[in-house]
Order: sequence, then C-alpha cells, then structure tokens
Amino acid sequence: MNRPAAIWNRDSILELLSRELLRSAREGSPLGVMLAGIDQSRTILSEHGQAQGELVLGEVAKRLSALLRPYDHVGRYSTEQLLVVAPGCKPASILPLAEKLRAGIAQSPIEVSGTRTPVTISVALATAADLSPGQDEEDVLRSLDQVLYRAQVNGGNRVESVGSVSSPKTRVRNWPRINIPLVIAGLLVAGILALFIFAPAWACAPFRLGDILDTSELPPPLPGNCQPTADAPSEALLQSLESQRQTRGLILQSTVTCKIVLPSGARAIRQRDPHPLESLYPGGTIQYRRHVLIATSQDVPGGTLCTVELCLTPWWKYIDQAGDRCWDQLAFWK
Repeated sequence: MNRPAAIWNRDSILELLSRELLRSAREGSPLGVMLAGIDQSRTILSEHGQAQGELVLGEVAKRLSALLRPYDHVGRYSTEQLLVVAPGCKPASILPLAEKLRAGIAQSPIEVSGTRTPVTISVALATAADLSPGQDEEDVLRSLDQVLYRAQVNGGNRVESVGSVSSPKTRVRNWPRINIPLVIAGLLVAGILALFIFAPAWACAPFRLGDILDTSELPPPLPGNCQPTADAPSEALLQSLESQRQTRGLILQSTVTCKIVLPSGARAIRQRDPHPLESLYPGGTIQYRRHVLIATSQDVPGGTLCTVELCLTPWWKYIDQAGDRCWDQLAFWK
C-alpha cells in the first residue's frame, strides 16, 4: 500500500476489483463499487501544483477509509479519482453509504498550501445487480467513469448510479425474433402487387429504365429542300412554341431552324407550300418514347422558315402515361 496516502495503488485496487467481481458472479453475493472524483482537482493542480494535489488526494482517501467498513477497500485510480470496492454491500445500502462518503468530504475544508479550501467529491456507484453477465472490471470502470463525468458536469458534490438502485429492475419482455429477410421480401411483393392494382403505369417503370436514362437528342426529320440558316424565328413564334412546351410540361433540349428558299417573283408565290411540315409532323408534333418534337413554320422574305424544338418528357410524367402505351413502346414487344 502507499503509506503516505494510506490507500491501495492502482494495480492492487484493480486486482481486488477483478477478484470481487468474479466472486460475486460465482457465488451470487452482493457487491458495491464506487468511483469518487475530486470536483476541484484540476483547479488545485493548476494553481498549487502536483504535490498539493497528492496531499489533497491523500486526505480525501483518509476520510473515506475512516467512514468505510474494515473490509472495504479504497484505492488510487488516478491523480483525481479514488476507487472503492465494498464486498457484501447490498443494493439498499450502497446509496446511503455513497451519500455518507460525499458528506464526509464536504463537511470540512482541506488545507491546500496553508489555506483551508472547500473540497467536494462526486461519486458514481454500481452494484452487482446493475451489471450484466460477463462484464469485467474494464466494463464496470468505463460505466462508472461515464456516470462520474455526468455528475461533475451537473455541478459536482453529488451521487449518481450506473443503474436504478432504489427501484426494482424492469422486466424485459422477450419478443419473438423477426425474420427480417422474409419481412423485406413480403413488403416487396406487396408493393409490386399494389403498383399493378393502383398504378399500373408505374408497374411498367422497370421496363422503361432504358428510356428514362436516355437523354440524347432525337434527330428531327426536315424537308429535303430545307437548308441550314442563320435567320431566327420571330418572337411571336418562339412564344407560341414555349406555350405549347409549358402546357405539356416538356423540357427543352435544343432548337433547329432551317429555311426553304424560293425564287423571287410570282413563281415563288405559286411554289410556296403553306404547310411544309404537315406531312412530317401531323398536328405539329412527333413523340417517340420520351422524345417530343414540336414543329412550326412561318413565311419570311425569300422563303419559308421551319423551326423544330427538341424536347424531353420528364421521367415521372413519362411513367404516368397510359399503361397500354407503355407496353406498346417496349422494343421486344414490337
């Protein structure tokens, strides 16, 4: 033992704890374990140094020893903590004992560098009833250290327990084990059936995955005599196309414009086709899967300007289309 402090050293007290834990588990005997921390230790060490901190720890250990039973053990756990092992201490007795130790330190100051200084301790406690089968001294100390930290954060000079000392242990109901893979498989089957019943178009979604991921542009068909041009369609025509696009909720990819050039004079008037895109775009649009082409034309000096907007149907709208159309668009169904 460390004679100046009259306490067990760290290795000895840990060995005593391990031995008493094994005995308690083997014989079913009661056991109390307490970890006491000096609340002002960091202030004492920083302001008065290590030597004064050791004297304070020794005085706290001396007072604890005087309050404990002859067969209880007090040991140094760290520079600011003391470990108490109390064999045979029942759950009903450990809390009053811990409060007795706390009060015994707080009732009178301790001399630090010639000055009487108030010193308090916080105590974390556990009994054999709080421990799970197979817990060793490391598990117990880890739990005690967490509880002690909580007690000091909450103001110190207090006692807190790892478990419920004053109330009976809660009965734990053993629920039947659940086969998680079977439950997941059942939910998946139920989800697929619900899709077929309540949203048949979405049941076709897996077959449309290739279409959904395809964001490439569909080359627009154009009249053979329509040549690329730098001319731009009128603002009114562009607004008309935008209105159609927004009405259908389409996403614009790009715009293609070409010009059918006609000779000047009366001959051009006779050759001008008032609807040059009607044969290619019945009703002004073409849809192929997600791709939608919107076409229109306007007369301009020297010919006819043809404009085609290349658009995509949003994937959620595409899936929500009629179920029959979904199956019709499958490549292998064709």
